[in-house]
Amino acid sequence: MIYTMAISLTHIVDEAAGEDSVRQLSLLLEHMPAEHVRQRVILIGRKPSVLTLCEGVESIRIGQRMGWPDLKKILLRCQTDIVHAWSADTATAMGSVWYGRSPMMVTISDPADARRCKLWWFHMVNVLCPSKIVQIRLVESGIPVKATRVIRPGVDFSALKQAKNAVSRSNLGLPEKGKVLLTVSPPTRAGGQYYAVWAAAILHNIWPDACLVIPGISKEQRRLLRLIDNIYCPDIYFPTRERYGFAELLAVSDMLIVPALEDIATGWLAWAMAGSVAIVGSAVPAIMEMITDGENGFLCKPGEPHSLAIRIREAAEGRGTLRSCVRTAKNQAGELFQLKRYIDEYCEMVNNLVGGGRLAAG
Repeated sequence: MIYTMAISLTHIVDEAAGEDSVRQLSLLLEHMPAEHVRQRVILIGRKPSVLTLCEGVESIRIGQRMGWPDLKKILLRCQTDIVHAWSADTATAMGSVWYGRSPMMVTISDPADARRCKLWWFHMVNVLCPSKIVQIRLVESGIPVKATRVIRPGVDFSALKQAKNAVSRSNLGLPEKGKVLLTVSPPTRAGGQYYAVWAAAILHNIWPDACLVIPGISKEQRRLLRLIDNIYCPDIYFPTRERYGFAELLAVSDMLIVPALEDIATGWLAWAMAGSVAIVGSAVPAIMEMITDGENGFLCKPGEPHSLAIRIREAAEGRGTLRSCVRTAKNQAGELFQLKRYIDEYCEMVNNLVGGGRLAAG
């Protein structure tokens, strides 16, 4: 692709933006070629904990109470060529602030957000999807398919390798022996971490040395803590809140447990596949888009802790199948989630939009 001059791109992210979206933004800020795209970040409220702001990238913070008129003034001053909102809530407000002034796009990572996009979507807002299921939910809600584009998320394989070499269980306060099971962050009702807690308690009778790591902070996390306080084996649970990065947690984990009750954001699955961490999840469409039972992971019915515990044990004890699934998943991750491919597709899309083209072109 030929670039004539650096494009001015403004990212807008609020404190409620989902982890998957913010993680992709961090990769763009770190790896996007500055000679092609000049980036800046406008933060609404607190900085999300997983957002990494890089040296050389301008960042502007607006207090939550200052309101959207201040955002409009900043955007006018920046003379931005294109605006990228990183949450549905931000996109909702952008309509009245910036409509028609320059191309706008929004990333939707959570299928639940996609279902309500028709409430805020308006002409000329382009919606990026990290998975096909998000695009399907957008179209089902009434968004024209031509206004959407699927760009698979990028994974920083070097960060995973570095964490693998640098981090040990003792560094993270985990037991030296036994299996380490990990849930995705943050805990939500839809994510089903509640059932992972129950499954771990069931497995404790068979694997007394195993533990369950529960990262993230949320209302659901507080509910899980109350459950853990009343369970017979509270010592096997390690709520890490936001103390460690996802690469560090994956580096010391044997399995990622994703017992979702409905479609959820699936960024963690991509990173687990790339990091050679076995995946046991629910057979819901969002997970089934990425995981095929017995091929690159293991699936079970949602909402059944006993079935989940059985599937985890079967996966762990079928060592030949486990190794095969992990190997297949890593090979697939190398094809689907290459960081260079993600950056190239994103740059192509931005250049196309600024040139007056459509999101889905190319």
